[in-house]
This record gives sequence, structure tokens and C-alpha cells, in this order.
Amino acid sequence: MINKKLEAKRLVIFILLAFGISWIPAIIMNSVFGYHEWFETYKMPFFALIVGFGPALANVITRKLTHEGWNNSLLHLKLKGNLKYYLIAILSVVAMGIAEGVLATIIYGKYDFSDIGGGMNFMQIVGNVTLTLSVVPLMAFNTFGEEFGWRGYMNQKMEPLLGTTGTVIVGGIIWGLWHAELTVAGHNFGTEYDGYPYLGILAMCITCTFLGMGLMWLTKKTGSIYPAAIMHAAINFGGKSIGKLFISGIPENYSPTILDNLIVSIPTFMLCLIFFALMISDKQKEKKA
Repeated sequence: MINKKLEAKRLVIFILLAFGISWIPAIIMNSVFGYHEWFETYKMPFFALIVGFGPALANVITRKLTHEGWNNSLLHLKLKGNLKYYLIAILSVVAMGIAEGVLATIIYGKYDFSDIGGGMNFMQIVGNVTLTLSVVPLMAFNTFGEEFGWRGYMNQKMEPLLGTTGTVIVGGIIWGLWHAELTVAGHNFGTEYDGYPYLGILAMCITCTFLGMGLMWLTKKTGSIYPAAIMHAAINFGGKSIGKLFISGIPENYSPTILDNLIVSIPTFMLCLIFFALMISDKQKEKKA
């Protein structure tokens, strides 16, 4: 039997720690050095790692403070029987990138597909995509800090309290708000846009809610955080690069608005909704079993 009061307490402690560990150094560094100098250029990686690993550190500290132990830590690779989910973690991002690039061309490129691939032939495009994705598992180190916290702890504590749908929505908003200190500094959308910074923070909450569906589904299917970390890394370090290969006919001086970015993200959101539907279906099957 789950002690919901204790789980709620652990969840609150985790969230406070996750925000505190990440936000306090980010606020100090933004004030002293400026966002571009310490974070965007990655000249001070130690502090950037602290910010990025805030949720992971919050997981560890919360377990220690509440004497929880390491059951359900999700730290095992769980490769046996789950290799297909590791592949999905990468290939789904390829599909997202291609679909977003094509949609951007259709809407903003006036159906101009003349420069798809930047002049590369098919095999060169495949080689470029393959090269980009080959480093994703290594780059998952950067996203482990978030996934060990959000999917490896927060979602597990939240789902018995709020249900799967509530966890996706509330967890996504919390994840989006966690980015706010850097979003305000210009990390995600810059600072020169209408509705700054509130529209940018809202866009991050929307995006994180949808992406969280896929990341949560992968974690629940495998019992491991690593597929989610790999997918997260593919989104951060591969998805945009792949998408750009399939963008054509858009003027170089065109600056997309936040609404433009959300519209182009519709294929990604739709795929994440499929992951969400699969997760709900799995939940219903568990209840019937």
C-alpha cells in the first residue's frame, strides 16, 4: 500500500530541491557574468553541469533525507527485450525532425523544396543524419541529469497521486517552469519577441508537456531512464540539425516567432500524443489484469 502522504512529502521536497539547486547558481551566474558568457558559450561547464544536474541531485538528496533507499531507481539499462525502445528513442526524433522540416517548408517556404538537404544528394543526407545520431548516446550524459530527476523520480511520485494524465500535465508544467530562469535569459527563444518573457515560458511548458509524454512512456515501458535520456539528447542535439536538412525556400533573414515554432512542432506533438495513448492503453490493461 502506497503511503500517499509520505509520497507527497517526498515530491514537494524533490521539487524544491530541483529548482533550488538549478536556479540559485543560474541566477548568480546570470547576474555576475551574463547568460551568454557562462552558459551559452559553455566556458564555465562546471556551473552549467550543476544547473543541468539539479533534478538528479534532488533525487539523490531527497532519497537520503527521507530514508527512501534505491528501490525503483530505474538506473539499470534493462537492454534485454527493450532494444526496440532504445531504437524508438532515436528514430522517433528522426521522424520528428523530418516532419517539422517539411512542415516548415510547406508553410513558410511556399512549397519550395528546391534546396532540401542543402544541395546534398540522398546518400549524403543519410550519412549526415547517421553521423549526427551516432553521438546521441554519448550526449545522453548531458540529459541524464534531468531524466534521472523528472522521469526517474518526479513521475513515479506524482502518478499515484495525480494519475497518468495529471502527471503528464502537471509534470510537464513543472518541467517547463524549471527552464524559466534560462528562458528569461534567452536560452530557448532569445529575448526579442512579443510577450517576452511570459510567452516563452508558456511555450516551454507546452513543449515539455508534450515531450514528457514520450519520455514517460519510454521510461515506463523499459523500467529504465536511459531510453528517455537518449531521446532527450536526440531532441536537444540532433532533432534541430536533422530538421534543418529538410527546410527549404525560407529567407535567411526570416526570424520565426514563438507561435511559428509551436506550429512547426505540431508533428512532434502528434507523435507524443500517440505515445500518450499507448501509455493510457497499457495502464488500462494493467487494471484489467
